[in-house]
Amino acid sequence: MLVVTPNLCFDRTLWVEAFEAGTVSRPYRAVAAAGGKGVNVARALRCLGAAPQLLGLLPADDRDRFLQLLSEEGQSLLPVEVAGSVRVATIVVEDSGRATVFNEPGPTVGADEQAALLERVEQVVSAEPGTVVACSGSLPPGLPDDTYGRVAEIVQRHGGTVVVDGARAALAAALPYGPDVVTPNLAEARGMLAGTTLEPPHEDDSLEADRDAAFAAARGLRGRGARRAVVTVGAHGVAWVDDDGTERWLAAHQVRLANPIGAGDAFVGGLVWSLAEDRTAWQAAVATATAVAGAAVEHEAAGYLDPVRVKELLTVTPGGRRADR
Repeated sequence: MLVVTPNLCFDRTLWVEAFEAGTVSRPYRAVAAAGGKGVNVARALRCLGAAPQLLGLLPADDRDRFLQLLSEEGQSLLPVEVAGSVRVATIVVEDSGRATVFNEPGPTVGADEQAALLERVEQVVSAEPGTVVACSGSLPPGLPDDTYGRVAEIVQRHGGTVVVDGARAALAAALPYGPDVVTPNLAEARGMLAGTTLEPPHEDDSLEADRDAAFAAARGLRGRGARRAVVTVGAHGVAWVDDDGTERWLAAHQVRLANPIGAGDAFVGGLVWSLAEDRTAWQAAVATATAVAGAAVEHEAAGYLDPVRVKELLTVTPGGRRADR
């Protein structure tokens, strides 16, 4: 398993009773960690007992500190060295469970850095044909929009499977390359299809309205080239359209909310983990990913989860009823 995440960052998570823009906030707890969506994906995979390889662009200015933080949690990195500083993502989590995120853009790079990244991907997947690869997170300024599409092209040429969890231009540019599956949330999918850059938080609209919108988005993503599209809809569930056009809805599990940040990354981790066992069992993989995401939101730190809890959720039908097994 390989996780490609070009735009690494430091995650700084702040916990407050409540947050309001334009006021002074005094967090009662603060934690700094290595971050980026791909790092969260790798964390989820390690919690599930896997040993993923993590590959990303590593800015020189903060290189040692970032590698130290990764090492402290048992993770290593296949770095592609670039100039600049590691960006910071600031996450404010309120006692209600609501989260506010400030994502900095990252260092400015370009075509040379893309070439170096793709060369490293080629080295890994050519040595391990059939690898399941996740492309996760935003792209730093200047990195060509088609980066994830180019990764998908390389992976599939070597018999692998690629999951793309990108947003906006990175997602749009990957679609013509035919990734095996894309996994945006509903806001990301609608924003990309509508050509907007705003990613509003998901509002708890009616289940029927959200489900209809998610299926419409998934069909739109497939229409632009994705082989399969899974659109996540927060606490409601996921809509997905398979490669033969079959549409399925899977409700989310009823869980205790501690921190919603990283739930989508955990979903990708669960999908990759399941596909590494059987790359043809897509329905089982989506069900496993849904359980992994449910377990992840019960943990206060993004990307972490209890694998025992995943097993428990897999014995319960989404919505809370115990499954017949």
